[in-house]
Amino acid sequence: MNVYLYIDGVLLANDNNAANHVHDFLQKVLAGGNTVYWLTTHCQGDARTAVARLARVFPGKSLELTKGILPTSWEKAKTEAINFSQPFLWFDDEREELEKHNALDNWIEVDLANNPDKLRDFVVSFPIPV
Repeated sequence: MNVYLYIDGVLLANDNNAANHVHDFLQKVLAGGNTVYWLTTHCQGDARTAVARLARVFPGKSLELTKGILPTSWEKAKTEAINFSQPFLWFDDEREELEKHNALDNWIEVDLANNPDKLRDFVVSFPIPV
């Protein structure tokens, strides 16, 4: 399965803090044969930009996990980077783009403002794409 990760509001609670449970979440996402991609404004063909965004607040062991995440490229909309022909999940804080593609079942909402421990939920019960 392909897994796409957004950074702000998903892996980062804010500019100064990693999301709660981010290390366990990354371990879970990267396990089990998933192919994991950055799908964020902080990655445009080069994963180093995404990792640099996280380096300021991630502990070293969590930052090390991010080296297994692949870059994506897109021009106008992030969804251009999604392979809709394969099962996927997109952990993000917005849904508009997937609504346009009738793929809302593949969107996994992360709202850290309302639930700062949301990533723990995914560690306990990882979603399966429809």
